[in-house]
Amino acid sequence: MKKQIQTWMLIAFLGTAFTATAQEKVITVNQLPKTAQSFISSHYAKSPVSLVKSEKETLSPLEYKVVLQDGTEIEFDEKGNWTEIDGKRNAVPTAIIPAAIKAHVNKSFPNNEIVELKKKKKGYEVELTSGIDLKFDAKGKFLKIDD
Repeated sequence: MKKQIQTWMLIAFLGTAFTATAQEKVITVNQLPKTAQSFISSHYAKSPVSLVKSEKETLSPLEYKVVLQDGTEIEFDEKGNWTEIDGKRNAVPTAIIPAAIKAHVNKSFPNNEIVELKKKKKGYEVELTSGIDLKFDAKGKFLKIDD
């Protein structure tokens, strides 16, 4: 019994140690990678930046999170490439959306806009204004409606 308690205490301590090493810092737009700065100025010039954070978690690469005044949240990887755009109720700019995804949404869901776009290793995840979630492969081919 004593051995079990010690083991659980060690696990709890190690879990806390890994959590404690995560770092989040508020930074300025100028401290973002140039790629991210260019993306924001090209696609979101009319919506001022409210907050920029750099996030570094244990065993994960550095990431950046940008919050705009209209509520849109954009996440970037360590190189400044976008990985997620959450417009809340605002549409994601069409210039960002891969052509095949845009075409599928326009054809199959004509009264919807894309309000969230996530770039994953194996493809894209999309949320529409109606709340429907869609999955696409890396080339933009429709895979399924996600539950």
